[in-house]
Amino acid sequence: MVSFKAPTIKSCVTSLVSPELPTAPENLHLAFSPADLADLRIFTPVILLYETPVDSEFETLVGNLKDSLRKVLVEYYPLAGRIAKGENGVAELLCDDRGAYFTQMVVEETLEEFGGRDACFGIMGMGAANLKCEGFQVYTLNEYKEIPPLVIQVTLFKCKAIALAVNWHHEVADGVSGFSFLKAWSEVARGLPITSSPDHRRHLMSARLPPHPLEGCPPEYRVLSAQPQEHHAQKPTQSRKKVEITLSEEEIQQLKKQAAEGSDSGPFTSGVCISAHLWKLVTAARGLNRDDSTSIFSVLDGRTRMKDFPMNYFGNCIFVRKAVSSVGDIVDMPLCQVAKLIHDSIHGATDDYIRSVLDWFEVTGTQNIVHNRPSIGTHDLLPTFWRFFPIYELDFGFGKPTYGGRNSPPAGAAGFAAVSPTPSRDGSVLITVYLYLDAADALISELGLGC
Repeated sequence: MVSFKAPTIKSCVTSLVSPELPTAPENLHLAFSPADLADLRIFTPVILLYETPVDSEFETLVGNLKDSLRKVLVEYYPLAGRIAKGENGVAELLCDDRGAYFTQMVVEETLEEFGGRDACFGIMGMGAANLKCEGFQVYTLNEYKEIPPLVIQVTLFKCKAIALAVNWHHEVADGVSGFSFLKAWSEVARGLPITSSPDHRRHLMSARLPPHPLEGCPPEYRVLSAQPQEHHAQKPTQSRKKVEITLSEEEIQQLKKQAAEGSDSGPFTSGVCISAHLWKLVTAARGLNRDDSTSIFSVLDGRTRMKDFPMNYFGNCIFVRKAVSSVGDIVDMPLCQVAKLIHDSIHGATDDYIRSVLDWFEVTGTQNIVHNRPSIGTHDLLPTFWRFFPIYELDFGFGKPTYGGRNSPPAGAAGFAAVSPTPSRDGSVLITVYLYLDAADALISELGLGC
């Protein structure tokens, strides 16, 4: 279990916030797509810090947040419902306007006394929604009768700083969808019209009739009934540690230039180059046997790869591609060759491939498949990119955030990394990677980051 410092609470109130207008009866039952059901049953945790002292009364600020949330939930009504089992026993989204959990809290400490952004995992609001909060937590209907898809907490510190924690269930929305909701909410909170309304046609991600599935299991997944795969031993009792790496826009451009040199596949995207750079750094820091295999998983947005697909689609439209090599090759190869490995794995995610994966989900049954990441903690890497999400545009009427990112525990799941924009908004990125202690310390030493 993850431990964190509990704040000294002066006041705390939790309520349910429902859409201002009732959702149409024909939208009561929203079926999940195969892509929704195949995704991880986790919450995406976002933390936004507003460290410039807020002048307005906290009650006034909270009132505006709740009023604007009621308005925006009319458009984003799935977030006000409940995840529950349908008549066929399969999870569905019941859009019954039950409401999002909203907690408002005032604490005795300043943000610095509380522990800064690293401690904000302790003020997510999940407990108020009767949901466990124990690090990398999976939330399924095997444990809960129903699950609220949206949980929010706004916290006022003694220094007048504000922390806004927003958590949405990944089965309901991917990162693109979640941040479109946040942007819309911030627009309504400032009295502006919503820039882009969501498209709730989840049948757009349904399997084809008749289906044309992949001939075999995609390497990114595993069928539960299949023979267990060999994997490298994990270190369940070893502590984990996060390492933060900042890359300036100039350094990113230098990586792109370095990767393009000597390559006939370049130029590569910034995301590919950052991933290749990180894969080399982490693999070297882990000190693994050179003959061992190592993989990197790239998360792709299918909206940009599927033909005539709406960019405002609300739901899950992400797919994972896997590149594999030996530890020795990743350490020794120049950046251009590592970048090409990642580029080639991504390049195969065409419209037809994505449709074939959806068909395979449907034919195989999403209840029979799991993500194939047996060695993510010790050998593999999964970077997620929030670089182009509008994190620092999220002004709810009391200024833009001074910090925004994943609200993960200080000791997150080993092998996972997040790439986010920095508060400077100058094209630089903050990479947060979680590793076991020995690898984390080796990486910190290699980069000269200090303790």
